[in-house]
Amino acid sequence: MKCVMKLSEVPLHLYQIIAGFSMLDRLGEIELEIKRLRPGSNDLLPYNMLEVEADGKRLIYDMNDGYDNLVFGREDWREIYNGLLERCDFFFKRSFNAVMNMQLSNYQKIIMTAPNFFVTIKANPAHFPVPCDPKSEKLKKLIRMLPGSQFYNGHCLEEKFKMKPVINENPRILFMARLWNPKGEFEGQLNEEKSEERHTINEMRAKCIRLCRKEFGECFFGGVAPSAFSAAEYGDIVLADTTAAKKDVYLQTMKSFDIHIATAGLHKSTGWKFAEYLAASKAIASEPR
Repeated sequence: MKCVMKLSEVPLHLYQIIAGFSMLDRLGEIELEIKRLRPGSNDLLPYNMLEVEADGKRLIYDMNDGYDNLVFGREDWREIYNGLLERCDFFFKRSFNAVMNMQLSNYQKIIMTAPNFFVTIKANPAHFPVPCDPKSEKLKKLIRMLPGSQFYNGHCLEEKFKMKPVINENPRILFMARLWNPKGEFEGQLNEEKSEERHTINEMRAKCIRLCRKEFGECFFGGVAPSAFSAAEYGDIVLADTTAAKKDVYLQTMKSFDIHIATAGLHKSTGWKFAEYLAASKAIASEPR
């Protein structure tokens, strides 16, 4: 099957999808052609999306955290998605929500994706800058190519996550997370609803960590990644070891524990940790989704 993948901007959320198609191409299951779109192209898609033409069908992959994170000002998320559904045959959606889908025309085209996380393969085309990447993202991609960088792509290769199930008589529990500043990263980024959502996420994660420390003692390890915000507002649960949150260190720690906690992410999404736990064959305690 000939597949033509059209890339607009390529952030981390899309690495998994591009890696999957690349693996199929290397296995000889498909013939993959990649088109790197230029700014102004009529085929450009919104952030965290890409399009694939396969066997005469148009597929769109949407790996955004939710449905309304693309909305700015008075825009309606339904208008954005109705337009996208009109132009494709199948729409693969992360953070699939049947109730929200029912508000859309052609909602029957929407298919749930597997849980998303930042996982890659060697020489993944996503590693390299594309014309639509902003300058900051192009620089980040160059940094991720450096073996000495804590953000090195090699830390997130598929095989780094895989692990066969292990049953221990005295299981240990892990929950490491990050917190989000309710004021946003820049002025005017968040409306009141999104600011409150961040506050709720922070409080839930902090409550989980404090309760687990109290109830499970030495059987539990957890905390939040260091940041100016977390240090000021949640100093009692900031990880004392500043290297613990680095990807390579975190993965080794994660694989050595047995039970892992997952809480809701931004925009009511399922966070990357959930998929990381699945890949490592871990037991998961999660909020209902």
